Amino acid sequence: MNFTSLEFLFFFCLVFLVYWNLPDRWKKYFLILSSALFYTFSSWKFLFHLILVVSINWIFLRFFFAKKWFLPVSIGFNVLNLAFFKYFYFFADLVGIFLGIPDFQNKVSLDGILSKSLDWAGFEVVLPLTISYYTFQFISLLVDKKKGMITEEIGFWKLTSYIFLFPVMIAGPILRFNDVATQFDSPKMEKEDMVDGLWLVVIGLFKKSVVSVLMSGSIFQVFAETSAFSGAALLSTVYFFAIYLYLDFSGLTDIARGMGKLLGFTLPQNFKAPFFFSGFGDFWRRWHLTFSFWIRDYLYIPLGGSRSGTFRTCFNYMLAFGLGGLWHGANLNYLLWGVLTGLYLSIERVLKDLNIKILPEIPYVKQTITYLFVLNIYSISWILFFTPDFGSAVAAVQRIFVWSNGVAFPNMEPCIFALLVAILFHSTEEWPEKFKVGLKWKTAFLPIVWILVLLALPSGNADFFYGQF
Repeated sequence: MNFTSLEFLFFFCLVFLVYWNLPDRWKKYFLILSSALFYTFSSWKFLFHLILVVSINWIFLRFFFAKKWFLPVSIGFNVLNLAFFKYFYFFADLVGIFLGIPDFQNKVSLDGILSKSLDWAGFEVVLPLTISYYTFQFISLLVDKKKGMITEEIGFWKLTSYIFLFPVMIAGPILRFNDVATQFDSPKMEKEDMVDGLWLVVIGLFKKSVVSVLMSGSIFQVFAETSAFSGAALLSTVYFFAIYLYLDFSGLTDIARGMGKLLGFTLPQNFKAPFFFSGFGDFWRRWHLTFSFWIRDYLYIPLGGSRSGTFRTCFNYMLAFGLGGLWHGANLNYLLWGVLTGLYLSIERVLKDLNIKILPEIPYVKQTITYLFVLNIYSISWILFFTPDFGSAVAAVQRIFVWSNGVAFPNMEPCIFALLVAILFHSTEEWPEKFKVGLKWKTAFLPIVWILVLLALPSGNADFFYGQF
């Protein structure tokens, strides 16, 4: 069920009305039930799978927490659960390549072989909804509990509440247990919380379902046949794709955070003016914050972080972000994107540690050149996200660098509008105090903005690009 669908609107309104008319002690149970119903719209079979995964993690916490093997075995279980569903065909393809078995490299052929071998008609490994997100949440909880960062006893229903929270099931943000643990017992919503929640939802709808949809017709037309378009068109596409990703993803998380506010929860911010960065590292302190901080705390730092010298730090960057790239999908393009991201961060770190200065310290000149360099590197790297394979990505990059002739970029106007909208929202994220509005004015303008956004909504439900990860 899509957040921007009419069905979800009815679902949320019903949940909201019942939820706030229940005693506090029943609210978390009703929210679990509502989240289970929401999950059922994706697949009722995978609902039982998710309940099983929650139960196994609770058993680890309840009965085996003191064991020396608790952490590696419990984390291993969650990683294997993710690996089976998300990387089954990826690993089968690798086996097929190394052993020279073509049928392992073809999904349809492999499904046919397994259907016959297992006597299971129509066998197929399907990716469960939100498995990438809830796996990260389980791992962070297990590690934080073992480190003593979580002091309370985690009962079955508390653990279930942490995972079964439908506002974050599609787009995150990726929660930490301590972010929400105390909020389940006595959720509260003041008038300002309700107004702020409705503002977040309408802003998210505007970003996701109005502006990103307006520009999607142009950029996805280029995605469909990159070889036909000129180098200039492809370069324009990578810039606008970065804006599209921001609007699409931050819009969904704004909706999620707004629904959280309306249910009495304060959920973590996920974007903070990402394209107002000052370097490669600064970008990741602004973009998909709950993901980048998870990579830092549960991969990069456990690998040694920056404690063992420059070379080891660079290795840790590349390994951590390589795995982060694979988290996005079972595809060599994503792995390469992650490794490249780690490489950019490594080069930046080497220059800093060795005090190497490439650009002169001239006011605004160094900052401008650095910004344009980082923007182009990151934007061109995202070609790996919208091309089907590595060869197509290389061909697209070549067309940009040799400035190939071809079809011009189609319909630039919606993309320019999207760029202006993105700059506006970046400004509000970077300097929130300058855009602060009193409750009286926020309340007065809220219905007007809602009407304008609803009138601007296109027909149908736009897909969430990041949902495929």
